[in-house]
Formats: sequence, C-alpha cells, structure tokens
Amino acid sequence: MVRPSWILIFMLLLSPALQAQDSTYARRIIRDLSSEEMFGRGMQHRGDSIAADYLRAEMMANGVKPLCKNYYQYFRFPQTRSKPPIVRAGYQSQNVCGYIPGEVDTMIVFTAHYEHLGMNGDTIFYGAHDNASGTAAVMDLARMANLHRGHYTYVFLLFGGEESGLIGSRHFVDNPLINLSKVKLLINIDLFCGGDEGFMVVNANSRETSPFVDLLQHINDERSLAAKIARRDNAANSDHYFFTPHCPAVFIYTLGGPFGGYHSPTDTCEGCGLGNYHNFMMLLRIFLEQM
Repeated sequence: MVRPSWILIFMLLLSPALQAQDSTYARRIIRDLSSEEMFGRGMQHRGDSIAADYLRAEMMANGVKPLCKNYYQYFRFPQTRSKPPIVRAGYQSQNVCGYIPGEVDTMIVFTAHYEHLGMNGDTIFYGAHDNASGTAAVMDLARMANLHRGHYTYVFLLFGGEESGLIGSRHFVDNPLINLSKVKLLINIDLFCGGDEGFMVVNANSRETSPFVDLLQHINDERSLAAKIARRDNAANSDHYFFTPHCPAVFIYTLGGPFGGYHSPTDTCEGCGLGNYHNFMMLLRIFLEQM
C-alpha cells in the first residue's frame, strides 16, 4: 500500500491565504482556553473540567476516537496547595485522551498540558502561552491527522495537574492506556507562542531520541523553517519526563517572543504571538512524513 503523502499538502499550505487559515484554528483554541469563562483552567470553579469538556468536544469534532470511556482518565490530587494552582487533596481532575488509527499499531504520541494556575482571589491566570498554545498545536495536529490518515496510529494526550507537579502525566504512565513499548516517539508541546529565536528540544541527546532530532535538524537545514533548533539533556520540567524510561520522548518549547508573561495574569491571548506557528507546524508535519 502506498502511504498517503502530506508533502504536497504542506507545500500548498505555504500560500498566504492558507497560511492565515492554518493559524486561525490554533488562535481560536488559544482564545477560548484563555477566556475568563475557563477561570484560568485551575481547580477553582472547576475551570480544569470546563476546559476538559471543551477539548473533548473538539476531539470529537476532529474525528479523534476515545482512548478510554468518554475520553477521560480520572486522577486525584495527592495533597493540598495554598498557592496557585490552589487545590485541595483528593480533588478529582482528568486527562483527555484520544487516538486516530493508522495502518499499523505503532504509535506517535502528542501531549500537552491543558490546565493552568487558575485563580488567586479574583485574579485570573489566563495561561495563553502556558499552555493553551501547546494544547492548540496538539489539537491542530489531530485535525490534520484526521483529514489525512497516515501510516502510524496517532495518540493525543492532554494532561491535567502539570502545574502541580506533573500529576496527570505521572498517573498516565502508572496506569497506561496504551502499550508504551509500541510508541515510536512522544512529542510533548509546551509554551508554543513566540519563537523568534527558534525552539528547544529537551531530552534531545539520548541514544533513543537523538536520531529523531537529527532528522528534524536536517529538515530545518534544508527549509529554514525555524531560526534555530537548540538541544538540551533531559529534565523533569514537563509531561514528557515520566515517559522517558519507557519510550523515546522529547519536549519542545519556543525560544524568544513574542508572548505574554510567564505564570502571570498578563499571559493572555492578545499577547500570544503566532508569527512562527505556521513554519513550526510545517516543520513538524514534514518530520512526521519522513519518520
């Protein structure tokens, strides 16, 4: 069977009209997730659950199948926090989990954390850059994967509890809904606005992941889609971390602005620069085609 090629589609996306359309979907997701109605996607007023319901509906609209009942994998917070994200021990939250089947059961997994710091009194932490932007990128990849089914099975995991200590992703690894030995690569996306200086790949230098990062660098050398692809060793700084003993897993985040504040009420949709978004997504899609 001839694998469907996305390359022609990518080249068409280079047209100005379609380039604008390409970032419009992500902008809508970022705007909605960082709206006042989400209460900062924290645990006050169950903002995390409001966001999860929104993302579940988005997965359904994009043809993403549930990985578990109603797309939700539930977990509870182990301890009380008095600073944002404020939460009581025992509070139940959820990961939002789906997949799009491919020709084989070997998986490419995309992850992002959808929750944020919530509120502190009446102050909302909107969390556009951190991490409505990464969540939007994962949902955009799901949208494109549904339109152009590929060779691999694609899995989409949106985690809660990241800001409280990677709780949702740790729960998933401890209670996996997939066979982690069949994961070819996991790509975690966090902090995806801006990027005038390129982006960073965390856990880029391990034996399991360096060939993938080399391929990404090779594509960028040919096409100059990112100003730079920087590398660093593994770190427990996002949701990829607990997966790394079980499968190749990397974490990417942008370098340079523009974006709103970090862990600040100024991290709003209006400050979320997406001028590099189209090129970064193009780079990822070509990378997926050549894996």
